[in-house]
Amino acid sequence: MKLLLVDDDALVLESLSILFSMDSELHIVGTASNGSEALSFLQTSAVDVVLLDIQMPVMDGIETAQRIRTSYPSLKVLMLTTFADFRTLSRCLEAGAHGFLLKSDTTEKQIMTIKTVYRGLQVISEEALKSFSSQPIFSDLSKRENEVLVHLAQGLSNKEISSRLCLSEGTVRNTISVMLEKLNLRDRTQLAITYWQQKSMGR
Repeated sequence: MKLLLVDDDALVLESLSILFSMDSELHIVGTASNGSEALSFLQTSAVDVVLLDIQMPVMDGIETAQRIRTSYPSLKVLMLTTFADFRTLSRCLEAGAHGFLLKSDTTEKQIMTIKTVYRGLQVISEEALKSFSSQPIFSDLSKRENEVLVHLAQGLSNKEISSRLCLSEGTVRNTISVMLEKLNLRDRTQLAITYWQQKSMGR
């Protein structure tokens, strides 16, 4: 399979190129130091999988993944980073990433992940998943947002919540919209379900 490596750290690119080239199934067809360079490379070269660093100058990995999904929908994108958290993981998946692994993963695990994603399956590094699952999903919410969330999860309507908290219905509606955006959730039902899931796990 043809692999494009994208990272702003030249040493990382060199190391990954050497390590991945040891596997006969992987062929490094190019490297790039940012998303803009990667997109330029894709215009002229055939690639099966892009291994994409998240934090880069000029164009970061998330924006690059979004553009790849639009222009090259069949291309597989793997996100690579040194740190995983709930918000980053969610943004990567929303951008269209097919997999997520850490730079601290073993070379064997990274290669296995690349091959699995190439075959059409979505893969998240175990260590990244641990970081994701251990992150309190509601930690970024304000006091007011948490108060609205508790009432919403109990099945109250916007009107009932506004009455309980002495807020206007518009304020309640806007607060819920902000929470959905912060948490990358679709609607109030998903918000309530996620709340009770977190409660059941003692978070």
